[in-house]
This record gives sequence, C-alpha cells and structure tokens, in this order.
Amino acid sequence: MTPTKQNISEIAELLDCGHVCFFHKPTGRIEYYPDPEGEYFEPDSFQQIIDQIEADPDNYQRFVKMDSLQGFQVMEDFANSLTDSKFRDRLLELLSERKPFSKFKWAIDDSKYRQNWFDFKQQANIDWVYEQLG
Repeated sequence: MTPTKQNISEIAELLDCGHVCFFHKPTGRIEYYPDPEGEYFEPDSFQQIIDQIEADPDNYQRFVKMDSLQGFQVMEDFANSLTDSKFRDRLLELLSERKPFSKFKWAIDDSKYRQNWFDFKQQANIDWVYEQLG
C-alpha cells in the first residue's frame, strides 16, 4: 500500500510538529513519536511503537523532518515569493541576521501573511514527504 494524499498531508503536519513518522505499508497506518534528538522525547512513553517498528522495519517507510538548512530555504523561498517588496525585503533582512528562525517567526506572526506562510510551509512539507517516498 502506498500513502494517500491524506496520509501524506498528515505525515507532513506531524513532521512539522517535530515527530519522526512511519507509514506501515501493509495496513496504511501511520505511527509516530517525537524526534529522539528533541528535548521532549521520553522513550518510555513511546517504547511500544518503537519496538513494533524495530521488529518489522521492512514494512515501514520512515519519514524525517527537514533539517535546519532546508527549513531556512523554505523561509527564504517564501520571502522571495511575496509581491509585497517591503515585507519581502524585511524578511530577507531578518534571515541574514542572528537567530533568523525566531526573527522570521516573529515577523510572520505579526503580519497579514501569517496564513500564507502556514499554507506555503505545509506545501513544502508535503513536497518533502513526496521526495522521501522516492
């Protein structure tokens, strides 16, 4: 079984929330747990899922979130897609400063482009999931 569009969208959302995701090929079930490298990972809470996946790795497709360089590129692509040159230039300037992720987030959250950003980022994550499908 291959992931449906709905599965891919769900996986993209889970990746954006910092999870590692697995698609169970025989059933189409999605399993996930927080990134083990993340500060909120508690192995005991997810050990059953981890054991289940490790016991049958050939039947699971693994999906990981974008790395920080890829995430930065998505922010830059979004900024460059804007027709509002003033806001675009502001975002690009923030991306060239220290702590670009938090500054970008702050600027977006306080703008009329907030939903545009969420839509753009979701589509980038969906594209990333398709890329991982190979």
